[in-house]
Amino acid sequence: MKFRPASTTVLAWLVLLACLGYFGLIAAAPALLQGDIGGWPRAILLALLLFLLFFAVTLWHIRASDRKPDA
Repeated sequence: MKFRPASTTVLAWLVLLACLGYFGLIAAAPALLQGDIGGWPRAILLALLLFLLFFAVTLWHIRASDRKPDA
């Protein structure tokens, strides 16, 4: 995969939309985050999923920039 500046823009928008969605959910429907799944609070699980998303985006960006040929 060739890494283009447009890819960086897409990654930035993905992170921004994930953050806005997370905080929008907290503000608009906090009742959805009540309760637990397998003994873990839903809010903590959502935060961990976002952390994993950010980690994956970071790795994707690093790997793509490492493959970029030197100009």
